[in-house]
Amino acid sequence: MTGNSPKISVVIPVFNAIATIENVIKSVLDQTYGHKELIIINNLSTDGTTEILEGFGDKIDVLISEKDEGIYDAMNKALKYCSGDWVYFLGSDDVFYDNNVLTSIFSKMNDVKHNDIIYGNAFYIHRKTIRFKKMNRYKLAKHNFNHQTVFYPREIFKHFSYDTKYKLWADYNLNIQLFFKTTYKFRYFDIIVAKFNDRGSSGNNDDQDFIRDKKKIIHRIFPFDVLAFYYGRELFLLIRDFLKRKRNENRQNKA
Repeated sequence: MTGNSPKISVVIPVFNAIATIENVIKSVLDQTYGHKELIIINNLSTDGTTEILEGFGDKIDVLISEKDEGIYDAMNKALKYCSGDWVYFLGSDDVFYDNNVLTSIFSKMNDVKHNDIIYGNAFYIHRKTIRFKKMNRYKLAKHNFNHQTVFYPREIFKHFSYDTKYKLWADYNLNIQLFFKTTYKFRYFDIIVAKFNDRGSSGNNDDQDFIRDKKKIIHRIFPFDVLAFYYGRELFLLIRDFLKRKRNENRQNKA
């Protein structure tokens, strides 16, 4: 870390986001925290997004416009250009919650350790709710961290990268490895970091490659107690859904 004012690399992967990208960039530039850089990886957008990006000029520290193979390929590419102590990935249809997010977090860095990964909360725009608050090993068996709330020490990416085989859940694959298989510690800050578009691509669960590999992944990574919790929950959900179907059938038979 660089003294009391660590540098934050904010990365935005973008493809055809003309309706939202200007607000996303402004939410970064308007942050009251000064020691930051903005890196945008543009997948050759064709809807006018590229022209908007170019209009920001040198306010964008790094702008790469070239073909990529999806969000995680773009994120991996961005890591080569990051010079910050911390790396943060923001969706092209998400925004920082307010202008003081980075100041609120990185003014509290005195007792943050070199192996801490910082995360907070997300405001889900369409559900109008705050998620996921403080996580633990059993919550992580149920769902991922919200990626728009996590700040990673850049040194992590000297050893790890996103598996681009997974189009929507490569961050979950990485996070469970970091949580269970390394000495990094996820540290919670009770701050709303971002407004998250829960109808966007990252709110979608349709990652067939990850779904197909999920059991193999969790058997390799989850400790026994978390694996037992996972399968116990799966059994509970199966029984619940079975009973719900039976109740509905009984109602229909009586009708």
